[in-house]
Amino acid sequence: MGYLKSLVAEMKLLSWPKKAEVWGSTKIVIAMSLILVLFVFLSDQILNWLMGMFL
Repeated sequence: MGYLKSLVAEMKLLSWPKKAEVWGSTKIVIAMSLILVLFVFLSDQILNWLMGMFL
């Protein structure tokens, strides 16, 4: 039971992020994911076009 008491005590000391901070981080992750998807898609299209030209 000592473990659970210390766990509860530690959880009370935590500093949880505010809703605005979480939302800001979420927007950054979504934006970076979309940029990565666009990069991979365009790279694939260009390489596909180049392979079609030379083969």
